[in-house]
This record gives sequence, structure tokens and C-alpha cells, in this order.
Amino acid sequence: MAAMQDLTSGSIRGHLLRMASFMLVTMLVQTIYGVIDLFWVGHLGREAVAAVSIGSNLMMGVMGVSQVLAVGASSMVAQAMGRKDRPAVQQLFNQSMLFAALMGVLVGGLAFAVRHRYSAALSNDPTTIALTSEFLAWFAPAMALQIPMMVLSSALRGVGNMRISSIAQLATVLLNIVLAPFLIFGWGTGVPLGVGGAALSTLIAIVLGFVGMMIHVLRSPEYFSTAKGAWRVQLASWQRITTIGLPSGLELGLMAAYMAAVMGLLQAFGPAQQAGFGIGMRLLQAGMMPSMAMCFAAAAIVGQNYGAGRGDRVREAYWLSLRYTLIGASGFVLLLHIGPHWLIEPFSKDADVITAGADFLRLISWNLIGSGIVFACFGVFSGLGDTRPSLISSAVRIALILVPATWLSHRADFAPLWIWYLSVFATMVQALMNLLFLRRRFSGLKTSTSAAPEPA
Repeated sequence: MAAMQDLTSGSIRGHLLRMASFMLVTMLVQTIYGVIDLFWVGHLGREAVAAVSIGSNLMMGVMGVSQVLAVGASSMVAQAMGRKDRPAVQQLFNQSMLFAALMGVLVGGLAFAVRHRYSAALSNDPTTIALTSEFLAWFAPAMALQIPMMVLSSALRGVGNMRISSIAQLATVLLNIVLAPFLIFGWGTGVPLGVGGAALSTLIAIVLGFVGMMIHVLRSPEYFSTAKGAWRVQLASWQRITTIGLPSGLELGLMAAYMAAVMGLLQAFGPAQQAGFGIGMRLLQAGMMPSMAMCFAAAAIVGQNYGAGRGDRVREAYWLSLRYTLIGASGFVLLLHIGPHWLIEPFSKDADVITAGADFLRLISWNLIGSGIVFACFGVFSGLGDTRPSLISSAVRIALILVPATWLSHRADFAPLWIWYLSVFATMVQALMNLLFLRRRFSGLKTSTSAAPEPA
């Protein structure tokens, strides 16, 4: 199976850099799109920026659902690949896609149904509320389709194939970049759709990208089984996927709730603070790209080698990913300290938005170091098929931020900077917890070549 890559032999460093490079290029283009999209929306005013920021927060919840399926499928596929059990690999491809399609319909429908209430819950400004609801009308179906697309990409990553999903995602993002200004401002059509156009361009691009990806994958006999009954629901497989991925999905769900809570705390300060936070978060995500790329690449390598009983290669994958992650994070910390105002200014000419975003970036940039450690540990937890430690540490971090921030918000002198200080402290605590959890897992990790047990 030439399209599948055996990661249990050969250079760990080579596998890691090759796979991370694919991921990094894709993430880079996705981040560029997010920046360009925000640039165009910025021309519509602070309310539009705040609306897109609030509406996009729902993507965190969708990613939480996707993460359950993606982490579970990727871990099981990688471990089956490590055991050289090709029929199990194909069976997992079929079942993960069935599961993803069902969850996409359910989640997309729910997001569309609650868009009005959600918008009103996170803003006091009538214009922002209306724009958020308008944005979500098109963004909800885009989020629904994103679930099976992410799950298929993760399953392919489990067998060491980054090419198909990377090309599809790159094409999707590039198409989105081209479509956005035409639909937002009505170039060539004379029908400007505003924030709705930004969401519609995303939907069109995802539909075309996913269709192209599925056509390519289905033409190969290597991935999906065509045996009789292969597409029937197998609840046992769904349960195993959920058991492995649920902690990771809950972690992203907590993150979505955290983002919504922060937006809620900022609404007392008006759209400028919310817009500054939204722009700052987009830029901060760029700083997390190297860590995320290394994390996803390491997860596939760890999964296959754990399935093959190669604990020595599991440890090597972790230390290499941690080293590269911290190098990349340090560079972004320096950049965000040198000129946060310069990074915010292209997206808004509003002095209040620029100040709010720059203050956020200057302080929160320190989180990139702690987050780098967290991502490196998560890559191992994911590959081993146990993401519970990440969920526990993430819950502690969010509690350390929101509990005191909510209490302090009742003070007359409460300021957004207090939230960012709490965030830096809490992220360092989270990183330390992950290191302690990982040390415990490594202490019991076998180094023999005997096969690892089936995931629980």
C-alpha cells in the first residue's frame, strides 16, 4: 500500500519533520486566510469584526465534536497500522466516516437553530447581534461539513498519508481567500453580502474541497472496505472511537465555553475590546502553528510505534517534538513583544481596537511557551489512545482563569488585562501538570517489540 507510510521503522526525525511540514504549510495557509478574511471584514466596522469573532467561536464547539472522532479514529488507525492489521484499518475508515457524517448533520442543525439566541447571549449591541446571526446562517452548514472532512484527514494521518488531506485543505483555503472579497463586497455581482458573504465563501470552499477529497480517496482500494456490510453501523467501533476521543473533545468544548465566557466578560467594555480580542486570537493562533503541526505529526508516529510495542521510538518522538515546538514558540513570543500594534493595525484603524488587541498580544504571548509543552504532551497522549490527562489539566487551567476573573469582574476597577494575567499563570500550571502526567505514563511504557494491548 504505497499511499500508507510505515512509521515504525526509519528515522523518527525524518518522519516527524516530513509530516509536520505538510501540516505546517496547511495551517499557514489557513491562518493566512483567517487573517485576510478578518482584514476584509475589518472594512465593515468594529461591529462586523466582533460579530465574526463571536460567530467563529462556535467553531471551537464543532472542533470539540470533530476532535472526539478525529483523535479516536487517528489513534485506532495508527495502532492498527503499527500491528500491520490492514483489514482493521479499512474497517475503521468506514466506521469513522459514518459516525462523522451523522454528527455533522446533528451539530450543524443545532448551530443553525440556536444562532439567534447565541448571538444575543454574547453581545449587548443590537447591530452586532444581527450581524452575528447573519454570519451563522451560512457558517453553520460549513461547520457541519467540516466534521467529516477533519475526521477523514485524521484517519489518513494515522496511516502516515499527509498528501491527500493537505492538498484538499490547501485548495479549500485558497478558494476561500479568492471568494471572500467578491461575496463580502459584491465585486462583479453588485450584491454585497457583508459578513454573510464571508461565511458563504467558507461554505462553498469546504463543499468543493471535501467532494474532491472524497473522490480521490474512494478511487483507491486502500482506504475504504467494499466488503458486504462494510458500511453498516458497528456500534462497538463507534464506542471505542468515542472512548478514546471523548476527553480530547471535551477539552475543546471547555475551550469553546472559555472563549464564550471571555467574550461575555468583555461585553461590558464594548465592541472594541471584543474586536481586539478576536483579532488577537487569530494572530495568536499563528504562533501556535508549529506546536500544533508537531503535535499532530507526533501523534501518528507515537500511535504506530505504540501499536508495534516500540516504546523507545515513542519517547524519541516526544523529545524531538518538544524541542522543535519550544524553538518555534520562542520565536513567536519575541515577535509579539516587538510590535503588537503593528500586527493589529492592518485589521482595524480604530484606536481602541488596536490598543485592546496589542495589550492582549503582549501579555498572552507568554502562553505560547506553556502551550508548546501542552501540545507536545498531547501528541503522545493522543497516540497512546488516552487523552484524559489533557482534559484534566485543561479543566484546571480554565477554572484558574474564569473563577477568579468572574469574581473580580464585580469590582469597579476590573480591567481586561486581569484576565490575561490569570491566563498566563494558569497555562504554566497546565504545562506542569501535563509533564507530571506524561512522566507517569512513560514510567510504565514498554520498550520491547511485543505488540501493545488493544486500546480500552
